[in-house]
Order: sequence, then structure tokens, then C-alpha cells
Amino acid sequence: MACEEEINKLKEQVTCALCGQLFKEPVTMGCGHTSCKDCLNKIVIGKDGKVSCPTCSADCSPVDIVDNELATKLVETLKKILELKPDVGDDCQKHNLPYTVFCLDDMRLMCDKMAKEHPNCRTIPIKEAAERFKEKLQQALENLETVAKENVGRDEQMNLIDLKNQGDKVRDKIETAFISLRKYLEKEEIAVMAQVETQEERFLQELEESSAGTGGNPVTIDHLTGDIRKQLTQEDIPLLKNISTIFDRTGRLVRKPKEMPIDLSQGGFNLPLQYAVWKRTLKYIDTVPTAVTLNPLTANAHLILSRDGTEVRVGDKQEDIPDNPERFSRWLSVLGSQGFTSGRHTWEVEVGDSTIWQVGVAKGSVPRKRGFAPFHWQESRKFFTPEPQAGVWALALQDGDYTALTSPPVQLLLKGKLRMLGVYLDYAAGQVSFYNSDEMTHLHTFKDKFTEAIFPYFYIAHKGDSLKLHTLGL
Repeated sequence: MACEEEINKLKEQVTCALCGQLFKEPVTMGCGHTSCKDCLNKIVIGKDGKVSCPTCSADCSPVDIVDNELATKLVETLKKILELKPDVGDDCQKHNLPYTVFCLDDMRLMCDKMAKEHPNCRTIPIKEAAERFKEKLQQALENLETVAKENVGRDEQMNLIDLKNQGDKVRDKIETAFISLRKYLEKEEIAVMAQVETQEERFLQELEESSAGTGGNPVTIDHLTGDIRKQLTQEDIPLLKNISTIFDRTGRLVRKPKEMPIDLSQGGFNLPLQYAVWKRTLKYIDTVPTAVTLNPLTANAHLILSRDGTEVRVGDKQEDIPDNPERFSRWLSVLGSQGFTSGRHTWEVEVGDSTIWQVGVAKGSVPRKRGFAPFHWQESRKFFTPEPQAGVWALALQDGDYTALTSPPVQLLLKGKLRMLGVYLDYAAGQVSFYNSDEMTHLHTFKDKFTEAIFPYFYIAHKGDSLKLHTLGL
């Protein structure tokens, strides 16, 4: 091990900082750092006639750059050492024992001693694992060759034209959507303003009618109290002569002020306007949140669903329920109640602090009775992997890593923790997109061709965790 470390240190010392390869015709700058001659020639000389060192950024004069014969000899020596170095790659470096099995959980080779140290890991013989991965590599190779054939004859200019056309289509789609939305909102504004004007005119008409009924002078409390005070100052006979202008025969006020609701801020215009418009806008938007619920007939017996079918969690023990054909027997999964064969649909799932989950969509014929494995191979019917080939298009979280379950899986680099996951299904386009619902940022898109009903799909494996379906809020 000590010898290995020394060789690695020597290799670092004779590696070019620019190309990352062993020195080729090494030259040393005035600052003392060394690089390949060709690599250094590619560095642009500044206006002051100096070159910036790629290692320390020091400005060096070209006249101070000299050949480094010692570095050349060190590279030659290192190459000879590497040629004579014995191959120890077939042994476990930790125990110095030969590899005997492959771990399906950690995706690594193990010796017998390491396998005993990890008794819960699923291991298979090396030969069997190699055959399975060779088949998977062969499938990947065939897919790449198919893509290569489709791109035969295409040059960089054609790719640029395609990119430009795609960009134009996306921009046109966005512009059309916003133009349509702006027109709708302008129409809503005009309609609400018209309602205000109508209400205002109605109040004005009532005021005018009230004024006409009192000789052109609207009766107000101030007017009436003024008349009463005036009558109180008169003598008995004059007071009684004019008393009928104030009281009728029963002794009630004749000219009582009319109560009129002339406050425009009340009533229909006192609603939360943006909320009211948003509710009406849902009828106008072609893709609105879909009311998704969980199908208890598909839920694994270890899963517990809420009464309203919007939340799933792992129970403490297996429920005593029949193992019907629709139910996931070996896999902690559940499907949505409704399947889609057309249209565009979107829903949101609160993953919160859950540590192990998979969320997405699955075809109706997805396997329900097979065991789980981290990858898929055709020759085995005992295992199943959530990937497009098996009829699952989903994102996952495990061991702190967010992953798109493609084949092979692709790790997603997210900023911060994902708590609310949005799923968007466009059946006709064969598209399933995922986004961070809190920030409305795109995470990943699957493209495929759907030929049967597609259902919302959920997997959760850790006790105490839960997945919860949400309806859209404002």
C-alpha cells in the first residue's frame, strides 16, 4: 500500500495541469511550475507580453520558459514502473482476498469475508452478475447504435437548424399561451368593471327617485330633525296646524329617511377578487389539477391509506386483506384509482421529510407479484425494476439522492430539499414531466409512447414516512 501511494504521488507531480495527462515535452515557467509544451503554447499571451501560469496564475515572461529534462526522465521512469506493476485488481483491497460475489444492493464486488460482514445484502456469483450486466450493456449498445443510425448524415449545421426550429416552436407556444391568458384576464377586468358601473347607476337611480318623491329634496335625518326643532319653537295653534306634515293619523313619522345600501365596497365586490377570478379561470385553462385518489385494491398489505384516499404510509404490520390480482404483493406500492388513456393531467404529491419514495406513473399492466431488484434483466422472472421498460416512469429518493428511474438511472442535482413534487402527464405526446411545485422548476421529463391506461404510481418503504396528494391552492 505504501508503494502504491508513492507511485500515485509521483504521478500527480508529473501530470499537466492543463490536459490532465502525463507531461509531454515538459517545460518550466519562471514561477517554477511545469506544463506540456503544446499545452502552454495554446495559452494566449497578454498585452504586456506575459503568460499566466495555469497553476498559480503568476505572470511569466516567455523568455523564462525552459525545457525540463528532469520531468521528462521522471515520466519515462513512471511509465516503466507502471508496466512492471502487478495487477492486483482481482483481489479485495480491504481483506486481500479474491472477489467471489457481487452485491446487488451496493453494486460492488465482495470477497467472502466482506459478504459475511454484510449478511443482509443480496449477493450473486460473479459469473451470473457479469452475464446480466453484459446483457444490459448489450441493450444499451443497441439503443445507442439505433440513435447513431438515425443521425447518419447529420452534421453540426443540421443540429443547429433543428435546435433553432425547436426554440422557435417553444417560444411560439409560450407566446400563444400568455397572449390567450392576457386576453382572458382583460375580458374579466372589463366584465367586473361593467358590474361596478351597473351597480353604481342603480344606486344613483334610487337616489334620484327618492329625491323626486320629496319635492326634489332628499329626506335625510338632518332635514327631519331640523323640521322637528322648528316645530317645537312654535306656539300651540301654529304647531298643531302643521303637525300633519310630520305625523300621520297614527302618530308615526310621515317623512322617514329612506335607508339605501349605497356602499359599493360591500356585497359582491367585497369578495377576494383574485380568488374569484382564479376560480373562473380554472374553467378556461385546458390543464387543471386532477383529483387523484389512491386505489386500496392495489395497495401492498403493509401500506395504510387514509379514509379519503389521499395519503399513504407504511404500517407496523401486514394487514389481513385478500391478495387480489390488482394488489402489489412483493412491492410496497399503490396505484391511483383513475387511469388515463387521453388528455393532459397534473397533480401534486407532498413528499415532505420522507426518506425513501418513488412517485410517477405506471401502465395498468405493470407487474404486481414479482420481487424487487435495483436493475432489470430479461432472463429472470423473479425480480422487477421500476423503469420505462417495465412500465414505470418515476422519480425516486433513496440514500439522500434524487434519481430519475431511467435505464440506467440518472441522478438529479437539486438545490435544497424537495418537499412538493408535481407530476404532469400528456398522454398523446407520450410525456411525463416532474417539477418542484414550490418553486415551479423543471426536474426531469420522460418521453415514450403509451398504448394502454396510465395510472398515478407511488412507492414508500420507510416506517413513519408518508406521501400525500394535494389539490391546487392559491
